[in-house]
Amino acid sequence: MVDFAIDIGQTQARIRPLGAGGPLGEIRVDGFAYGADLLDTIARIADTAAERIGADVVSAVAVGSTGLYGRVPPIDDLLARLHDRFGARNVVVADDAVTAYLGARGDSDGVVVAAGTGMVGLGRGPAGAVRVDGAGGMIGDEGAGWWIGRQGLIAAISATDGRLPASPALLARLEKRFGAVEEFPARLAAEAAPVAVVASFARDVADVAREGDAVSAEIWRRAGEHIGGVIAAAAARAGLGDGAPWALIGRLTAADDLLQPGLEARLAELLPHGIRADAIGEPLDGVARLLNVDTAGYGPMVREVSMR
Repeated sequence: MVDFAIDIGQTQARIRPLGAGGPLGEIRVDGFAYGADLLDTIARIADTAAERIGADVVSAVAVGSTGLYGRVPPIDDLLARLHDRFGARNVVVADDAVTAYLGARGDSDGVVVAAGTGMVGLGRGPAGAVRVDGAGGMIGDEGAGWWIGRQGLIAAISATDGRLPASPALLARLEKRFGAVEEFPARLAAEAAPVAVVASFARDVADVAREGDAVSAEIWRRAGEHIGGVIAAAAARAGLGDGAPWALIGRLTAADDLLQPGLEARLAELLPHGIRADAIGEPLDGVARLLNVDTAGYGPMVREVSMR
């Protein structure tokens, strides 16, 4: 008998089977595609994970996921499906802002911003738990990997159009990875996961920035400003005061050097005495914690159902 902790992002989903003696490794599968049914996706991922490890019984399933926008829908039907399939008797689903927070800060107050393909911040303090941004690439997630990749691709294509800001260095990167720039829009439109493709270009923007491309460096500086704005907003709304501890987690931290100019400038303006704290764990750790902590303080961002 095992439990599953499942962390679902736009690029991939990570599953940690939990046995009586602790974690039993990790499984990775495709993530959540916006427009798909999230509860169907959770059932599919649990089924795949059970097949991979040969589990016939899964007693509890904890999920942290993108695509919930701070409000988890009813999950009674999901529990019924998982009970019929594995005998599951407990399911808890949380917005990924909550699981990122629990993984990075545990039970301590503060702010956590998770920055990967998308971006979401969560502050917890005297005024409660508040969620900032995480609105998706169409209307939010500024400064996230998707946003950086998109800005980089626009600068690359602009180099052929004669628009500004344009980056011949990014154009060279685009054509090296994807072929002729004239064919790229149609190729992207035909991709099954275009958001992931666009976000993947953030690595190229980072490489070119470190090689001295000013347009690319400016994209990362602006990303840092956006992240700083999310941190400051979360701290203020949670009632944390000017000395709020905050942590930045996610794949974008691999380019911390490129984010720092904009991040430091924005925080110097909005949260000058904030204290950067190391994360004590990662989002998948936070998902596992869902099975053992009181989540009532997170309101509609978490929903749990059980059967006797």
